[in-house]
Amino acid sequence: MLTLHDSAENVFICNLVEGKKKTPVYWHPKINPELRNDVSDYDFFNTDYFRDQFELSREQASDIFESLHSGSTLETNQSKFFKVKRHVTEALESEMQLEGTDGRFEIEYPPGEQFEGHTLICGGTNSGKTFWATRRCLQNLKGPKKHRRQFIIFSSEWNHDKTLAPLKAEKYREWVHGVDVSETAVRDSQWANAIEYFENEVMFVVNSAPPCVILFDDVMDSAFPAEMRTLINRMLRVARHQQINIMVILHSLRSAAWSTQAHQSCKYLVLFPRSTKGKITQFLNRDLGIQLGKARDHIRSFSQTGRTMIVRLHAPELLLGEQLIRLI
Repeated sequence: MLTLHDSAENVFICNLVEGKKKTPVYWHPKINPELRNDVSDYDFFNTDYFRDQFELSREQASDIFESLHSGSTLETNQSKFFKVKRHVTEALESEMQLEGTDGRFEIEYPPGEQFEGHTLICGGTNSGKTFWATRRCLQNLKGPKKHRRQFIIFSSEWNHDKTLAPLKAEKYREWVHGVDVSETAVRDSQWANAIEYFENEVMFVVNSAPPCVILFDDVMDSAFPAEMRTLINRMLRVARHQQINIMVILHSLRSAAWSTQAHQSCKYLVLFPRSTKGKITQFLNRDLGIQLGKARDHIRSFSQTGRTMIVRLHAPELLLGEQLIRLI
């Protein structure tokens, strides 16, 4: 179950951020009524979609939620009342929603050099992949200096993509190292060919890297894609032993040899349900075993509450957006 209450068996999921206040969100392995989150207003359940799902009129829904709020049992429409009560009880254990508030859920790198997990970011052009990755880096860089991590960025657009520009700020120079891996960068370099560039500008940096975060930003378009693919797949398997967290940006969930290892090794899969609904629905259904109707409901809900839907692939498996979390 999901809870905001601390307990010895809890697994940390993310933070609930409200202004400067951060509240840990946990998963607890057992259903424990004492850890159940309180709800002061049931109205956020009372939507057109919810009423259609339970075949309720506005008046019936209003009566049911008034009874739930007061803790009483509705004398009429009892069959529907208990169905709704059971659904709401289960939702309070398996879902958190912040719609209509200024709060948001955020996953962050823990303090120090602790390995946190690899991340695969998939989406179409202009879906927000690089923006999301940049924002996650900045969350750490804008925090206390003692908790800042080293970031290495490999991108064929390092010198041109304005989305990456905030990472180039002078105040972050000590923590961010960017490498342009485009054909233009190779042509303008001192190295004789792409392989020399790869060995001296990429492998040298990786082999001498301290515990850090390495972002591979659309490197399928680099001057040496085969070498980058081999490097990424190897790093996804072994980098955790060096306390190196990997983020990989790809255009497609199904990128053959580029994505196979990532699906096996990554803790987080960041998706953009507003831009690739069909492919994400298929992934939820075929790969995660979620019923097709429920998968479509997830896409609808996460599309309405934000741009991203993060699939946590390690136990406990769940879906996480800016204002919505659901256990799966």
